[in-house]
Amino acid sequence: MKVLPIRIKLLSPLFNYSRVTNGGAITSDFIGDIALTYALNRVRKDREFTENFFQRAARSPNYAELRALDYYFSVARPVRFEMTGIYVRNTLFSTDGYPDLAALEAASKNLFKNFFTVQGIRPEGEFSACILCRDSFRPQLPFAIRLGTGRECLALLERDKSFDEAKGEVWLNAFALKWVFGNLPIAIRRLTEDGRLLFEYKLENYILMKRVSIEQVKYIFGEVFNA
Repeated sequence: MKVLPIRIKLLSPLFNYSRVTNGGAITSDFIGDIALTYALNRVRKDREFTENFFQRAARSPNYAELRALDYYFSVARPVRFEMTGIYVRNTLFSTDGYPDLAALEAASKNLFKNFFTVQGIRPEGEFSACILCRDSFRPQLPFAIRLGTGRECLALLERDKSFDEAKGEVWLNAFALKWVFGNLPIAIRRLTEDGRLLFEYKLENYILMKRVSIEQVKYIFGEVFNA
C-alpha cells in the first residue's frame, strides 16, 4: 500500500453542522474521512453507492460499502482556518425561489420556530489529510470535490509537498476502523505499544485517533490495501 499526503483548500464556505448548540449548529474543525471518501468517489465514480436521503431512509447507512474501494481518506486535520459569521438559516421550503402564501399562512400557526443559526468555515481554509490506497491507485491531482451539508462547498485537493512523512501527524477514525475495515483491535494494540493511543469523541460516527504516524498507518491498513 501507499500513503499520499493531501492538502485540502476550501474554495467556498464549508457548513456541515457537526457541533450542535442551544442556538444552532457549528461546523466542526475537521473534515471526516467518511465524507471525504464518498466525495472522492462521486468525482471518480469507481462504485455506485446510494447516497440519496429518500432512498436510504428505510435503512441504516452502509459505511462498510466503502471497503470495496481501492482508497480511503484519513480524517482531515486543520492547518489554518477562520470561522464565518453566525447566520440565520430559514427552514421554510417556501423561501427558496418565490413566496408561497398558503405555506406562509400554515407556518404562522406552527408552534415551533422555522429557523436556526449556523456557523461555517470561511473560504481559503486548509486541511491536511492522507489518501490510504493500493499501489495501483494513481489519482490525477489536483482536482475538486464537493463537501458539506448540501455539498455547497467546493474544495481543491493537491499533493501536500510540505508534509514530513517522518514527523507528520495523521488522524484516524475509530468508528471507521471498526465498522468499515474491522482493524480497530490492530490499531489499538499498535498505538498502545507505542504509547500514542488517544481517543477524542466528536460524533457517533467520528471518534478521532490523533498523533498517528505514517509508519503506524501502514501497519494498521497493511492487510486492507496489500491484499
